[in-house]
Amino acid sequence: MRTGRRLALLLAISMLICIIPISNASSAPTHGGIHSVSSDETWNMGSELDAIVTVEAGATLTIATDYTLPVGASITVEQGGTLRVEDGSLTGGDFSQAVRMTPNAPTSLVAQSSVASGAFSLRIVASPGINMSGWSVSWDQIPAQDMNGGEHMINFSSPKSDFQLNFSLNPGSFTDLVIDHLEIDDGSTVTTTHAYLADPINCRIAGEYGTSFPLNIAGSAHFEDSTITGADVMITGAVTTTDADFMASGPLYVRGAGSSLMMNGGSIKMSSEDHDIDADGIANLDLENSGVEGTGGLIDLWERNIEQQEIHISIGSTCTGDYSCVHYALNGIGPNGATMQRSNVEGVALVPARTVEIGYADGTIWTENATIEIINFRTAWNLDAGMDSWSEGMLVPLPWDVSTFDILPHLDYPVISVDTVNLPDETGNVGRSISVEVTVSNSGTETAAIFIKCNIAGTENYASMTPTYSAMVLDAGETETLDGNWSYHTTGDAGLDCYVLEPTQFIDSTAFITKNVASSTRGDSDDVATVSWSNAVVDESDSMLFMLAALGLSIVIGLGVAIRFATADLGDDYREVNRESEDSDERVDRFADMMDEEE
Repeated sequence: MRTGRRLALLLAISMLICIIPISNASSAPTHGGIHSVSSDETWNMGSELDAIVTVEAGATLTIATDYTLPVGASITVEQGGTLRVEDGSLTGGDFSQAVRMTPNAPTSLVAQSSVASGAFSLRIVASPGINMSGWSVSWDQIPAQDMNGGEHMINFSSPKSDFQLNFSLNPGSFTDLVIDHLEIDDGSTVTTTHAYLADPINCRIAGEYGTSFPLNIAGSAHFEDSTITGADVMITGAVTTTDADFMASGPLYVRGAGSSLMMNGGSIKMSSEDHDIDADGIANLDLENSGVEGTGGLIDLWERNIEQQEIHISIGSTCTGDYSCVHYALNGIGPNGATMQRSNVEGVALVPARTVEIGYADGTIWTENATIEIINFRTAWNLDAGMDSWSEGMLVPLPWDVSTFDILPHLDYPVISVDTVNLPDETGNVGRSISVEVTVSNSGTETAAIFIKCNIAGTENYASMTPTYSAMVLDAGETETLDGNWSYHTTGDAGLDCYVLEPTQFIDSTAFITKNVASSTRGDSDDVATVSWSNAVVDESDSMLFMLAALGLSIVIGLGVAIRFATADLGDDYREVNRESEDSDERVDRFADMMDEEE
């Protein structure tokens, strides 16, 4: 009876165990192929992870032991997937362990000589293909020794505590020095210390002497009480750490919108660049007051490095000849605060790739504060020598969290609107002109010299206007009405469409012209208005006036002719009278003479 009860109890327990979910604990894949994690998995057994691992959306991979990843192995966390490394480690099987010395800077390694209890030899071994010629090594107060070849041997006759080896580039030399490892030989044992573990100061990992395993995180990851060694880390998702260490895995790259790195304690040491974290202009870094230890010395904790930027403005390249319509001076560019000149070419000016923020090893932070200075900003609307360049001398902050920067919203420029075209008259005579009133406004912040042109409404045919092109200079905020005359040579109804001529430099005029064309209206009405054109009609009164005018003209002409002839006859008589006068005088003279003779 007891046996039956025990058997029933065991069966019941077994059934319960079968329906209780168990942890999916297992070893990491080692087949060298592709492994997809599509549901939650925990790897806490084994020592090698040899696979191309992908953590898919919705799945979580937890690693809770130490794994080595040979060449070809990798881990990718897709968007929506999660990686957790807790109380474990990931170590590349072939990462570079050599370090590159920094010329003209205090550079050192620590010789761990305390392992020798007596006399010993120290061998400095360079990476394959490296000749140490041109460099010297010194320690304590001993004069520096020149190095040559791939190895340099130093003999010590007595035990010595760990000490610092200082490397320096000899004056006039330009060679590269990469140390692979240090050896302590006490005659019976050779102790090898890879250079990256020899407490390097102002050194970098020589990445070309090894292969790091890719660790790509597009989803999320958390590293806690864990170590990542020899990885090539790319973060486009969100990563958090608690007391986690990254060794020979820097810089950690953080790229793209939504990417973030938040660290609490731990360290990042021995990067292949002069900074341990490399972020772009939009990644989120939370490292201040986090207690994170970096490589130190000349190696910055983080840098923000951005790619080439573009300044956009909808203005073409040239105004006249080689004269650039828009020209900038970039001030305070990069850590050196450089000034650069840039011309706008087809709406784009290029700003070079650069470093825009540095978190130094000593905890201080430098942030770029660059500006764009407007040197020249012109189009056909302000080309006249007497007009100012728009926004001249204006300083606009240059952002570094965007790849393209539209500068126009930050500048002063004119904004033109053709408001109304008023036709006071309802009728007109063919061949004669009527008045036209064109009202134009400048709602912008700069002056523009513009031209207004009119077409016959609904066509591309120019209207016969006087003046043909109505020129006007509009100051900022000014509204002006042009008075013109329009003549039409065909009977019928016709209206006008008047518009502002756009400079050829405009790639896109949207920002500069809010209303390019206005159709003719009359008075306060918004309805489209036309003029009824007809031939002139001559009435009876006009005919009588015309006849009287013609008659008057005939009389005037006749009188002119008569006077002309009369004047001609008078001229002949005048000459005859003169001759008669002359004869009379002669006779008077002879008569006087005769009187004298008689006496």
